[in-house]
Amino acid sequence: MDYEQLLIDLRDGKIDEIAITPETFPAFQKIWRDFTSQNRIRGVAGKQGNIKYVRAN
Repeated sequence: MDYEQLLIDLRDGKIDEIAITPETFPAFQKIWRDFTSQNRIRGVAGKQGNIKYVRAN
């Protein structure tokens, strides 16, 4: 999965959220740590280690 493009699309308002599971988190984290627009996106913790990333207000 192209997490960098998903983050760009989320930042730009093309998509509303990105759902990350505990299984996909390691691959996502590699992209997230270098993503320069982290302040425009926030993670919302869910049950069983699931995280939903949405645009910050």
